[in-house]
Amino acid sequence: MELDLQSCARLLNTINTRQSLPKGKQLHLVFLKRGILNSALTIANRLLQMYAKCGQMTDAKLLFDEMSQRNCFTWNTMIEGYMKWGNTNNSLDLFRSMPSKNEFSWNVVILGLVKAEELGVARRLLHEMPRKNEIVWNSLIHGYAKTGFPGVALCLFKEFIDWDFHEMCGTSRIDSFVLATALGACADTRAVDLGKQIHARTIVDEVEVDYVLASSLVNMYGKGGDLDSASYILNRMQNPDNFSLSALISAYSNCGRMDDARKIFNLITDPCIVLWNSMIAGYVASDKVSEALLLFEEMHREGVIADSSTLASVLNACASAHSLKNCLQMHAYGCKFGLLDDLIVASALVDTYAKCGRPDEAANVFNELKIHDTVLLNSMITIYFSCYRIEDARQLFESMPYKSLISWNSMLIGLSQNGCPVEALDLFCRMNRMDFKMDKFSFSSVISACASIASVELGEQIFARAVIIGIDCDKIISTSLIDLYCKCGFVTDARKLFNQMMRSDEVSWNSMLMGYATNGYGNEALNLFHEMRSAGVLPTNITFIGVLSACDHCGLLEEGKRWFYSMNYDYHIDPGIEHYSCMVDLYARAGCPEEAVNLIEKMPFEADSGMWLSILRGCVAHGNKILGELVAKRIIELDPENSGAFVQLSNIFATSEDWERSAFWEKCCEVLEILELSRCIDEEFLAVPITKGDKNEFQKFAGGLYTTTVEIGVVIMGMIKAWSYLV
Repeated sequence: MELDLQSCARLLNTINTRQSLPKGKQLHLVFLKRGILNSALTIANRLLQMYAKCGQMTDAKLLFDEMSQRNCFTWNTMIEGYMKWGNTNNSLDLFRSMPSKNEFSWNVVILGLVKAEELGVARRLLHEMPRKNEIVWNSLIHGYAKTGFPGVALCLFKEFIDWDFHEMCGTSRIDSFVLATALGACADTRAVDLGKQIHARTIVDEVEVDYVLASSLVNMYGKGGDLDSASYILNRMQNPDNFSLSALISAYSNCGRMDDARKIFNLITDPCIVLWNSMIAGYVASDKVSEALLLFEEMHREGVIADSSTLASVLNACASAHSLKNCLQMHAYGCKFGLLDDLIVASALVDTYAKCGRPDEAANVFNELKIHDTVLLNSMITIYFSCYRIEDARQLFESMPYKSLISWNSMLIGLSQNGCPVEALDLFCRMNRMDFKMDKFSFSSVISACASIASVELGEQIFARAVIIGIDCDKIISTSLIDLYCKCGFVTDARKLFNQMMRSDEVSWNSMLMGYATNGYGNEALNLFHEMRSAGVLPTNITFIGVLSACDHCGLLEEGKRWFYSMNYDYHIDPGIEHYSCMVDLYARAGCPEEAVNLIEKMPFEADSGMWLSILRGCVAHGNKILGELVAKRIIELDPENSGAFVQLSNIFATSEDWERSAFWEKCCEVLEILELSRCIDEEFLAVPITKGDKNEFQKFAGGLYTTTVEIGVVIMGMIKAWSYLV
């Protein structure tokens, strides 16, 4: 029986999956037995094509090597098969060894390389291609634009325009697809002028403006800031698609014109999730957090289910508003709809908890994640440091497979700010040994670590390293060096460096001013403050801490009062606990303890024992025994173990020659010191024996409360009892 070759060829065409491959191999065996393969090239090519379609490139290569006859179809089948199944190297090798290439061969290889994102090789082949066509041009331009190289895409587009003009002699073959791609690249690079030229080209060549091209024009003009042109094109569209509407809404949002964006949004009867997301993200970007949250509630009432983009934007709004309640609701929402597996959403949730003052919750969310990226890991290092979980931060850093410069800097800053300057210096040395490229933040952090241990020599060595790298003139590094000099007492050197700086922000001014204030140079600090104001630099809350501290050191009560009240009235800065503390000390030193007490009672913070102790010292210095006793009682109530109050009380009674009471408070102080010493010796000796004379002395005032041994709590209660007796 004769074998019908046409029927066999048709049968081979139907075999294109691995499940049907056994039938194809049976036919292959039949052809071998009949001796057909060497005489019928068509059948051999169909068989080769079958193996390539089914992904059996090893079998295809064996057949290809055995074929005595080959044509372009044979070679192209193998080249296309290798490209399809991801073996670009074998495909290229075959292509280079192909004796006679046709246009299809070039197209297959270049399009395959673009799909595999091997764009450099594809571009070289395009230039080698003897007869180029618009298919390969379009594919390569789109490939570069899609993979984040819009600038290269535009360069290729210009080459394509020149080729099209010379090749076609004025009859253009540019279609809307490549024009839309080029416009998208213009939008990404904000190249509005080039986008306008492409727009003009569409008009001159009478290219049909379909929805894709129109949307690309709206997007290009919108991102380029030409909102009038974007709006004009959108209005000419009969039924604008969601991409065009979203592009214009985003454009208005980026320019802060949220009212215009909302007008467009309100015209849409049934907005899709993309449009809701554009509006919510726009409100967040424009710092209109309340509107973003209200719009999300409206979206929820409309029955629109949020996606990961929505949730990420709403979480960013919660973070900006520091709204823990909304953050908890979004967390529950994300769990309900399974959105927390998205890395962007998870990162936003971690960041929101941290900014809402819940770093432990942020850490819990992080621990539940299965995947992480470097950005999230860097954020978690900072979060761990913010809640003093130094060991967790260190372990996370060491476990990171890839450590970016931000990772190293996060560790340096965290260690420096959490009282681990030696560890920060060790980490810096490790970076140096690895020849890791460091930036201004690296050097600034490690110089701050040197300031913490008052090592000016080491700080200067690190600064010398910054000089070698060429970033020594950076303001952040110079400001850190000023802080180092001031903390080490080299105020003159700090001022010399300060004078050499190009001072444009308040940070360097504040560093120098605080340096003067903390080193007792009150007049110099105040003079610098006047220079700062004359230079047009606005003071901050840190500035006023330095100013008030300087007034305190110089005893300038009236000037201190003036600047304290000027903070709020003239600069709209609410005084913090540090500002009140400076003023309390200033009043006490100036002999006005009553005013200091009045200020404490009016301030919106709870006063600690340190502030009351400042007033007590003022009472001692100016002999105010009555107020001193009342203040001392307040200190004992706040901090019963504070021996400073007893010392000051003893001094007050001594100055008025009340020796009995003076001796009693001195004895209280001695007992506290004995008890503190006993804690350091051993846990078994928390009970401290006292002498018979001590016992009698205390029994006199405490009504027999004490026994042969006295525990710390009993001693304190006895002191308060004694206070009542004395008063």
